[in-house]
Parts: sequence; C-alpha cells; structure tokens
Amino acid sequence: MGFRFFKRVKLLPGVTLNLGKGVPSVSVGPRGAKATIGAKGISSSLGIPGTGASYQKKLVSWGSGGKTTSSRGTTKTASTRTSRPASAPAAPMPQSNAQSDYEKLNFGFFAKLTLSKEEKAMAKGVQACLINDFASAEPFLKQALPLPDAAFTLGTVYLNTQRYEEAEKLFALAEQTPNRIGEFYQKYALGMTFHLAISPFYEADFPPCVLVSYLSHVEMLQQLRRCSDACKLLLDVQKRFPDNLDVIISLADIVLENEPDNEEWMNALVNMTKNLENDSYAHAVLLMYKAEAFDNLGMTDAAITTLTNTMRKKADRPKEFLLELQFQRGVLYQKCGKNAQALKDFNAVYVEDPTYANVAQLIKELNAN
Repeated sequence: MGFRFFKRVKLLPGVTLNLGKGVPSVSVGPRGAKATIGAKGISSSLGIPGTGASYQKKLVSWGSGGKTTSSRGTTKTASTRTSRPASAPAAPMPQSNAQSDYEKLNFGFFAKLTLSKEEKAMAKGVQACLINDFASAEPFLKQALPLPDAAFTLGTVYLNTQRYEEAEKLFALAEQTPNRIGEFYQKYALGMTFHLAISPFYEADFPPCVLVSYLSHVEMLQQLRRCSDACKLLLDVQKRFPDNLDVIISLADIVLENEPDNEEWMNALVNMTKNLENDSYAHAVLLMYKAEAFDNLGMTDAAITTLTNTMRKKADRPKEFLLELQFQRGVLYQKCGKNAQALKDFNAVYVEDPTYANVAQLIKELNAN
C-alpha cells in the first residue's frame, strides 16, 4: 500500500492560477522562468523542473496578502505510490529591501576597485538570473567558478535546463567548501530565498546555504534515477545535520518510493522516527511516512495506530493532509478486514470531497458486501 497526497493546481508553461486559503495569484511564463502576480506584489523565479526548487526574488511589492496553498488533482488507485507534486503550504517569501537586489549589485567605481574578477562576474551572473536571462548568466557564472556560490548557482541553472550531469559536478564542487555556500549572498545582503519541495508532502524555504545545495543535489540524482546515490548523500548530510527534519523527510520519501520491500530500510525509518512527537506539520509528515514503513513491514496495526495518533492534532495541518491520513487509515482497515471502520473513514472523506482518489468506488464496493 502506498500513501498519496495530491494537489489540483501545478505550475505549468503559460498562465497558472494559484488557489489557496489566501488571495489567489497568477503565474506567467514557461516552466522554470516565471513571474508571479499576487496580493503582495510581483516576483520572478528561477525554477528547477521536477523538484519544486526555485530561485525567487520580489520585484514589486504592494499591500499585504495571504499565503497560497495548493489543492489536490488527478488521482490514482489507493495502492499506488507515485511521484506527486508537493502540497504542503509554503511559508511566504521574505520581503526584499527597498533597494532591489539587482541594484545592490550595480557597484560604483570605487567599490569595483576592491572586487576580484570572480566577484564582478558573479554579480553579473546573479543579475542575469534575477531577470531570468539564464543564457547570459551562464558565461558570467563560469568566470566566477572559483567561488562556491558560483558553482552552486550555476548548478541550479543547469538543473533548470535539465543538464543533470553538469549540475552534479557543480554541486559537488560547491560542497567541497560547504561553509562558504551563501557567502556572496550574505556579503551583499541579497534577499533571495530558495523554495524547495523536499518531498511530495512538504515544502520549505531556505536562504542560500549548503543545505539547499545538498537537497538540490539529491533531487538532481533522483532525476538521473540514481536513487541509491541520493540515499548515500542524504546519509552523509544527516551526519552533518543529525536533527534536521528536512533531511529525514527527503530520505524517507526516496526510500519509500524506491525501496518499499527493503526490510532493512523500513526498519531504519521506523528507528529514525522512534521518539518523534507530533509537534509540527513536518513531524506529522514523518509520522505518516513511519506508518507507511510499518505497513511495508507487515505491521498493519502499528500503521493504523500511528495514523490515528497523527490525526488527533489538526491545528496548522492542511485539510488535504488530514483527509489523506483518514483515507489511508481506511485503506489499512479494509486491508485487515475491518470493513466497518474502513467504511466510516471513507464516508468521512467522501463528505469532505466526493472526488477524493477512488473513495466513491471503495464505498460502493464495501456497501455491496
């Protein structure tokens, strides 16, 4: 059995309407290079197709608005675990300073005298990225390659254009001096953040830093179908960030997607979440993964108990996430022959969303028995 969590709206080439709890926004542009017009203003972004990672910059700001949340879309059968777009509500991007990042990199005559040729090239490359001119950004970032941030940023550009092998070399180069990633952005107080879909269930925002490089590197390895290498890298990253939930979520998602029958991995995931409390949405996502690991180990009752405990805390949890927990608990009840409990869960999901997955068909089948 697999756990699924979908959304109805996804960024695609052209114009996209982004719906959520707050005020809707509109995204315009091709995949990986878009402008978003919303309640807080206009922003541009450099995206990484297939990963949910994007390099974002606020261009114009106006009145306050709500944050955007996504909804569920096309569904598959309840027993299929698929690669899904992320559905966790993303934190709002921080507002840029009144002086735009682009202008901050327009150095004066005397300032230029103190800059190395690599910093000058890096500034030009970042400016090109800010206006989505990635073709112009590439040669400048190559000139700046002794800088870890140049390797990191160019790796992001290559991911955006699906040049995965080249991107891997650049991320590996940047990660040779991990503590220096983000140095250029900090030095000039640039306000960009990276928004990553760490798993299909969870998104997070980061300033430019080594963790963004690691997680983007992992996504690139997944694009190359080198999942064992991605897991190995994440295990190394976990040693550096042992308590980081983002890293554990990423590792759990990859393992459950690619090694569901690997008993050693399933036991490892259970142990990683052994003393985990349901303190936040990130914790709840990990507990859902723990339930999936239990089920893959044949421990259906433990999976049901884990889902039930996770469902008890509803504050700050997306509605669709709670629906998914209840739907999957119903699947588990049905699996172990507890049809009355399964029907109760499916009916509760149906009341909230009659189109959710194949819940209507499951209810029909149970009622016919």
